[in-house]
Amino acid sequence: MPKDGDASVLPSQPWREDGTATATPLPPFPDLLPRTLQLDNRTAGNQTVRRSDYAQGLVIVQTGHEPTTTPSVLALLRADGDEYRVTGDKYIEFPDGFVIWFTVQ
Repeated sequence: MPKDGDASVLPSQPWREDGTATATPLPPFPDLLPRTLQLDNRTAGNQTVRRSDYAQGLVIVQTGHEPTTTPSVLALLRADGDEYRVTGDKYIEFPDGFVIWFTVQ
C-alpha cells in the first residue's frame, strides 16, 4: 500500500527515545493542521494501531533506524477506521519511520 502523503515530524526528545512529536502534514494532504502524537520506537513486525489507544494517530520509528535529521519528513498513512494494521513491509518501505494519521470521525 502506498503512502497517503508526507508529514514533517519534530520529536520532543531524541528520536531513539519514546515520547511525543509534532506531526504536520505537507500539501497536498487535505488536513494540514499539526498534531502532537505519541512517538514509539518499535521493532519491525505486524502490529495493530487502535484509535482507542492513539486517538489522533501515532509516529512509529524503527528501533536502530531512527531519522538522521530533526525535523524529518516521514511517510503519512491515513487511517479511516478504528484501527490500522501495520505489517512488516511498512518498515521496509519506510525505514526512517512513518505516521499513522486517524481521520476525524
